[in-house]
Amino acid sequence: MKLKKQYKWKSLPVWIFLVIMCLLSLFPVYIMITGSFKSASDLAVNSYGLPQKWTLENYRRLLSYNSGIIARTYMNSIVITASHTILVMLFGSMAAFAFSKYHFKGKTVLFTLLLATMMVPFELSVTPLYIMFSKIGWLNSYKIQIIPFTANVFAMFMIRQFMEGIPDSLVEAARIDGAGHFKIYYKIMVPICKPVMGSTTVLVALAKFNDYLWPKVVVQKQMYQPIMTVLPTLNEKNVVWNIPRELILTGCTIVIVPLIILFVCLQDLFMDSVAIGAVKE
Repeated sequence: MKLKKQYKWKSLPVWIFLVIMCLLSLFPVYIMITGSFKSASDLAVNSYGLPQKWTLENYRRLLSYNSGIIARTYMNSIVITASHTILVMLFGSMAAFAFSKYHFKGKTVLFTLLLATMMVPFELSVTPLYIMFSKIGWLNSYKIQIIPFTANVFAMFMIRQFMEGIPDSLVEAARIDGAGHFKIYYKIMVPICKPVMGSTTVLVALAKFNDYLWPKVVVQKQMYQPIMTVLPTLNEKNVVWNIPRELILTGCTIVIVPLIILFVCLQDLFMDSVAIGAVKE
């Protein structure tokens, strides 16, 4: 009993530190959400407190901004992110299955070369990619935001590492029972890999939804742009002391909603993948 009490007292500074860090991390989110319900005058004199008068006027102004371009680009981001993530998880899981459970000549070399591509900064490849896609007429379209980078090495690597822990005897037993390659993939491997696929889905969707550089370079027509490239334009025509901060905070608030919903839906799988990597027998 004394040991338990002593352990609790020793862990108290750790808990205090974690609580303080948690509050510091959540404070900007608190300012963002509460600021979206404040008027411009209220936000100027009361940046940190709760709104003196809660209002949805900022959301109405944001949705009507520039002929409703925010609503259009918001839906663009959701559709682009969902389509891209589905393709990434499909191709990534199939490639991971091949690299983990099949033996073919040059597999190690090919896998190493794929991993090496992760070491190349994306900014270095923007110019040649822009030239390539401009030659085939893909600029200013949805497909240039969805299809490129669906061969995601990070997703393939994450799922492949998980599949390595699945016994080969399970796959061999399915083959003896007459299961084909694709049936083994979606009937056995995919259900077992749900935890790592759930966590990878969250990470891939988060990265795509927040992507700014690639769509900013290849998409100039506003009707095809995602919301991340449009939000900064809210203050382009304003001087420094007259930035519509309440609209910017409102835009940032609505942007995080799909990501929160995605994480809530997949949080069990996300936590399961973390727990699997933390427990060793």
